[in-house]
This record gives sequence, C-alpha cells and structure tokens, in this order.
Amino acid sequence: MGAMMPGMRTEVRNRLLLRIDDMQLMLPQGDICAVESVADIQSQDAVAPAVGRIAYLGQCWPVLSLNGELQTLGSIPSARRACVMLATGEGFLGLLCDDVRVLNQQSGADYALPVAMRTANTPIQAVMPFENGLACISDTRYLLQYAGFAQLTSAHQEIQHA
Repeated sequence: MGAMMPGMRTEVRNRLLLRIDDMQLMLPQGDICAVESVADIQSQDAVAPAVGRIAYLGQCWPVLSLNGELQTLGSIPSARRACVMLATGEGFLGLLCDDVRVLNQQSGADYALPVAMRTANTPIQAVMPFENGLACISDTRYLLQYAGFAQLTSAHQEIQHA
C-alpha cells in the first residue's frame, strides 16, 4: 500500500451512497432509518422549505428536496425516486434522492476538505475517490445544521407543539 497523504484516513465502515443530480453523498448506514418511495409523499400541507410529508412510524414527517449543490428546491424533480428517512434525535426527516446504494464494508481513503472549502455552512466533512469521481462524506448531525434542514426541523417542531 502506498504512503498516506496528509489529511487522508482509511476506515472500514458501512455507508449509504445517495445520488442527488450529479452529486454522490455518502452517509453512515446507521444515520438512515428507512428508504421510502417518492410516490408515498403527500404534498398538501407542506411547510416550506419542505416539498411534502411522508408517513413513517405512525406520524407524518417533512420531506426536503435538494439539488446537487445541496440547495433546497420547491418541487420534486422527476429524477427523484427515493426518500431516505434520517433520524433527527427528535423525530425524522425525509431527504429525496435519485438513487440509494448500500456500500457494505466500504474501505477507502477519506480526504479532509481543503482549507479553502471548509466553511461554517457546509455539511460536507470529507471527500473520497469513488468510481469515476468524488463522493462527499457527511452525516445527519452536520446535515441537520445546514440551511434548509435547520429551518425545516424547527418549523416541524413548532407545528407539532402547537
């Protein structure tokens, strides 16, 4: 095996690969509770920036639609086929994606983001060479602190307690 580059770490763990447009986003498998169909989303009574709600474990939870730059969308693109259910600590949040794959015991090198790319408002913690490009690595904790996620979870909690 070659020499380790600065900022590189190698670990073995299960991840799920979410494809959203041209972005590949890897999350720890334990962060995703279920994968539901986009066909099950109810768009009525959605609280922005959610595009709808989905029933999961006896309640309805908000669903967020993002583009490949992790910006919130006001609609559901036709390419979105799956809704992954993320545990928020106080409930669940649906995240739409084009495709979901389980990467069992994925072994590879994670590279820390270059200093110039590290901003307070990015949920991306590292990158990893994957297939013919790079995959962005994050987890639910970082995603929940990011833009539309934070707004959506706050709005949902207010509605539930009203």
